Amino acid sequence: MSVAGGNEKLDAALRAMGLGGLDAPRPYTGGPRASAPPVGLPDAVTAARRDWILQVQERQRGLSMQASALMRCRDLPGQAFLDHFYAPARPVVIEGAIADWPALASWTPDYLVRKVGSAQVEYQGGREGAEDFELAKDRHKRRMAFDAFIAMVADGAGNDAYITAYNSATNASAFAPLMADVAPVSAYLTPEPGMLWVGPAGTFTPLHFDLTNNLLIQITGRKHVRMVPPSQTRLLYNHRHVFSAVHDLDDPARLAAYPLAQQVASYDVTLEPGDMLYIPIGWWHQVRSLEFSVMMTCTNFLWPNLGHEEFPEG
Repeated sequence: MSVAGGNEKLDAALRAMGLGGLDAPRPYTGGPRASAPPVGLPDAVTAARRDWILQVQERQRGLSMQASALMRCRDLPGQAFLDHFYAPARPVVIEGAIADWPALASWTPDYLVRKVGSAQVEYQGGREGAEDFELAKDRHKRRMAFDAFIAMVADGAGNDAYITAYNSATNASAFAPLMADVAPVSAYLTPEPGMLWVGPAGTFTPLHFDLTNNLLIQITGRKHVRMVPPSQTRLLYNHRHVFSAVHDLDDPARLAAYPLAQQVASYDVTLEPGDMLYIPIGWWHQVRSLEFSVMMTCTNFLWPNLGHEEFPEG
């Protein structure tokens, strides 16, 4: 190949630097060639490089409290929520957004029974005798009159009986009388009702991530939430679906069995009545009720909430 007129000086400069002239072979940067298909890297190398990138990014965010801290915001406008939290996939605690909900003051166990009565509800039962109670949700479905359920759990503690979001479709009719006590959070959500969680102190949702963005709305009682960024997935033994084999980051025996999890840097928050917690898709979290609790979770954001359709099962 000859050097086109007008490029002689550039050609000479390249040769002087030892880079060859304009007619030297160039590195191939296009798509796959039929004659020389690219050789893929081993899966372990690809995964290690991905984890390295995530780890470096997380360390860099840690240089700034403004960039890395779990923030608490009051009366956060919808556009600010989108710009600073929803779109960047950054958790946030939002205060004040449901201050006008009658449910905040009224949803005691006695009030719930007066409104729902003896309507049949579905709940998750027999959880304490099975470590895989989240993986085998259908096996743990039970039915009971709501007033009997409240009598069983209101003054007790434990993880054996819990009305969860998984039961929400079945329980929609029974809980319909309660919906007059809540209102749409129109700055962030469409008007569809959320999913209720009702249970005693001690109910526990093990370490996992969700395939949607979630908004947790704490109505009655308090819950403790531990969150871990997706960048630390390499430490969490994600062998089955969206769950961590570690199960509980507060359990010394589990940490001893899965020692990489001892390196986890988590975000801890206690949700008080009226608090909302935005948990982005892919963020690890575990949740423990500190007292009798009613919480609502919502996924019906004003903006696209996609990702679960493309989740790689395996």
